[in-house]
Amino acid sequence: MTIRTRIPARREPTPQKPQDTQDNTSPTIKTIWSAGDQIKNMPLRLSMFGLLCLCALILFIKPPLLLAITALFFSSAIVIISLLRLLAIIAVIARRYNSAKKRAAPSSKLAAPPDGWPHYTLLVPLHHEAHMVEPLMNALSQIDYPIERLQILMITEAADQATVEAVNAKLRPPFQNIVVPYSEPQTKPKALNVAMKYARGDIITIYDAEDIPHPSQLKAAVRAFMADIRLGAVQAPLEYFNADQNWLTRQFALEYSALFHVWNPLLDRLNLPFPLGGTSNHIRRDALWQVDLWDSYNVTEDADLTFRLAAYGWKIGTILPPTQEEAVSEFRNWQHQRVRWLKGYIQTWQVHMRAVRGHGWPRMLSLHITLGFTLLSAFLHVPAMVMISGLYSANLFGLFEYQLEKTYFYILILGYGSALICGIAGAICARRPKLLLSVAAMPFYWLCLFWPALRAVAQLFTAPFYWNKTRHGDATIGDVTIDDPITEQTISKTATIEISHPQ
Repeated sequence: MTIRTRIPARREPTPQKPQDTQDNTSPTIKTIWSAGDQIKNMPLRLSMFGLLCLCALILFIKPPLLLAITALFFSSAIVIISLLRLLAIIAVIARRYNSAKKRAAPSSKLAAPPDGWPHYTLLVPLHHEAHMVEPLMNALSQIDYPIERLQILMITEAADQATVEAVNAKLRPPFQNIVVPYSEPQTKPKALNVAMKYARGDIITIYDAEDIPHPSQLKAAVRAFMADIRLGAVQAPLEYFNADQNWLTRQFALEYSALFHVWNPLLDRLNLPFPLGGTSNHIRRDALWQVDLWDSYNVTEDADLTFRLAAYGWKIGTILPPTQEEAVSEFRNWQHQRVRWLKGYIQTWQVHMRAVRGHGWPRMLSLHITLGFTLLSAFLHVPAMVMISGLYSANLFGLFEYQLEKTYFYILILGYGSALICGIAGAICARRPKLLLSVAAMPFYWLCLFWPALRAVAQLFTAPFYWNKTRHGDATIGDVTIDDPITEQTISKTATIEISHPQ
């Protein structure tokens, strides 16, 4: 498939640093919700440690009581999540995204707003990805948006000269290169915060090195924001162009199909905030400044941003035009990615548990049913399977007698069944019928999260701000061809901004 989009030739104006807007941000955000402040996590960590000690004591005194309490707790969580999944599936069948289509139709032929299209800034952080620069810039050139209203900031690191030079060699309007000097923490959100000093857009979005966004994605986001003034951010669905590469990419694609085509749209319909993805989320500039940008110390800054925005009354929504990405195809690389994600989820859950009151119950409910349940399933799926298998084997061989209630097995079937059906619905909605053949293997994929979860906890204490970089470029785009519509006539003066001191 060849996507061609005409972009009118226009000279890119010299970038200007915006006026300092720090006075418009709340100083309490950094002090309350920064993952960098480890001291504020101590009360919660001590409470969790006390709970573990209590469980150990009950296990020593009366093991059956602990098993019963644990089974009741996790059964309740599984029932709640399963009912929400079934509700999501019903919503998919009944509506098929009708409400989302009305709010943000994926058509590039929509008439411009009365005041014209707003200024848009694309933030594109890169690190050791020189080999991705040319196809990435070609893909971003396909975006259907007035070039005079578009600013694309390629964010590179001064210590990564190969990527800096690769970007400089391909610069043309509306691209600019922001070179960030080395400083700690060396994280993606820190680089984004530095680049925001040079962003001119009324709406901000982020793309990763392997992204191929739908040409009309920006216009769909603008329409969504026009329809709801309290909408602070919208998330585009993420899909994979190499889903059929191997078993791991098929499972990854199933996971994201269920997330972006079934689960997130339900939370959107229920007006519950859901964790934004690390790419293709579009954010109002005013909302972003109000919550003091991203937390430089949080390794899942996207999920953290969701709950910051929700705390200030901003809504999170979805749009339809997708972004094609590269699914991680190598198991070790996948583990590194999941270690960072799970560590960041723990960071986010911790910091937003510091201030529970006064920020709305929907925010806290969503925090637990999204990040909380993800962490629970990652940590306890393998132990639960071992415990159930052990009890069954012990009863089978007469080692001791302890019968689990049949109700728990029915609940387990409900949990597995609802998750598998979500995968089926997601594959259908994403128009990937081949993935249906891989649905039965999803439980084995979930078991693979246990080891990354343990490593995430270890890193939380030994290297809390270390960024496990996901390697890209292992897959080819295949039948998705992106031609660059910008000709030599549109190339004029461009800018590479080298910052001596990050702010």
